[in-house]
Amino acid sequence: MKPKKNPKADLNNNRSLYFVIGLTLVLFLTWRLIEWKQYDRGVYDYEALQVDQD
Repeated sequence: MKPKKNPKADLNNNRSLYFVIGLTLVLFLTWRLIEWKQYDRGVYDYEALQVDQD
């Protein structure tokens, strides 16, 4: 009996490619979340930018 599935629709052929793409995406997001910094906006107001003119 012949299998009725289309060989072009078989996702197991590119299984390692999908794994590498997913792993790369997860590693990139993890790296960006670790490196993400948020600064307090209340400390750096416009008063800190005032300079006396000579």
